[in-house]
Amino acid sequence: MTLERYASSLTPPRRDLLTLLTARASGLAAEQTDIQNFVFVPGYQHPTWEDSDAVLWRAIEQMMLVSPAGDDELPIIWIGYDVATRFTSKRESQGFLVTDRRLIVKDTIDLVFSKGEERQYPLYVGPTGIAGSASTIASAAIESYDWEGAASLVDVEDAEWFSQLLVSAITMILETLTSTGAEVADEPPPSSSDIRGRVKELGLGSEVKYFDDKKHAKHFSKFAKKMPLDEGEQVLASFSDGTLAGVYGLMLTDRNVRSRDLMEEPVSTPRSQVDAAAVRVSPKSEHKIIVAAGEVHDVPSHLSENETTALVTLIQEWADLQIN
Repeated sequence: MTLERYASSLTPPRRDLLTLLTARASGLAAEQTDIQNFVFVPGYQHPTWEDSDAVLWRAIEQMMLVSPAGDDELPIIWIGYDVATRFTSKRESQGFLVTDRRLIVKDTIDLVFSKGEERQYPLYVGPTGIAGSASTIASAAIESYDWEGAASLVDVEDAEWFSQLLVSAITMILETLTSTGAEVADEPPPSSSDIRGRVKELGLGSEVKYFDDKKHAKHFSKFAKKMPLDEGEQVLASFSDGTLAGVYGLMLTDRNVRSRDLMEEPVSTPRSQVDAAAVRVSPKSEHKIIVAAGEVHDVPSHLSENETTALVTLIQEWADLQIN
């Protein structure tokens, strides 16, 4: 499959809309000369990279088509880059792909026991209007992005240009859709009430382990010896890892939040005793989460600041019984 073949599979009205949106996106891209190496628009030759069509199509396949929002979603502009994975040298697309339905973000790559997953921010026009909604959508994506991991490619000034172009692109898309009579949501979709769906929404999909995943059976078997569960207790999600020294991490079950640091005794707090309003990252350590007065749990040190913050949100919603 190529971009041309994908476009040819669309109905004439959808092809016309793709042509209109990408033409306008190309105009916006041309204004951002400071980050032109990172900006790709379908149907337009990149000013620097001769293989830009193949690079862009890979991004569309990895970020949009892996879980499409409908059979005729339109890729409009990709602001990003690709990296080679450590073990296979496979090229993986990272950054921000804007379609006519959502903003897709990816800042993680496939590892041996985990898969880099994309996050999505559906487009909508809320009470603040097109400009306000575009700014809100872009800001949420920019603020949650792993800029530390991208630091070797994208500096602070580049990140600011990324943000500005995202706002402009989303604004343009929303204006075009509303002016052409296309249906646009008037509010963001509600958060998932299923813990697995919420984990994905929060960008924690590459860090989680589930008890029913056979490839993690040995990991949970080792964990059970160090941090045994109560009879009938069910693991909902585990943010844990292991070394030669043992297993460690934080686990949410249907009854407790449990954690264990290497060479330490396990800690457990009943779900009913977790104070959602008090859950926060400890001011003494970015790798500890306070869940109630005197109740502190360790999280794996490899979690980024954004991932730890997302885990705080997950624990808060779990404690409030918003997710199961």
